[in-house]
Amino acid sequence: MKYLAESMRITHISTITGADAGAKIEVMPHLFGSGVELTVRTMVPKDRPELDSVTYIYQGAVLYEREVHDMLGVVFKGHPDLSRLVLPEEWPDGVYPLRKDYKAQQPEPIRKG
Repeated sequence: MKYLAESMRITHISTITGADAGAKIEVMPHLFGSGVELTVRTMVPKDRPELDSVTYIYQGAVLYEREVHDMLGVVFKGHPDLSRLVLPEEWPDGVYPLRKDYKAQQPEPIRKG
């Protein structure tokens, strides 16, 4: 990523997509610069989903990495603030709604009977 930014002048991050790929989680930053659009694909093991943060290269990645952390549990090492972005503060730790093993629960009815 550093090479792309410094040598190839790929200077803008559009977003980061994450996807559950079974035993791994795929993380895909989408980049733009010098008239080129590209996606970098990497996989991390689901049981230890860690990647180095790219916020020191692409400052715009701050929110995108927080979203992927919330929804898939990827820890971006070196990120300045991985606090919740999308999910409410009371969301249980270790529960990631975009993982295939997530089971949505039926909400309690507002009125009974």
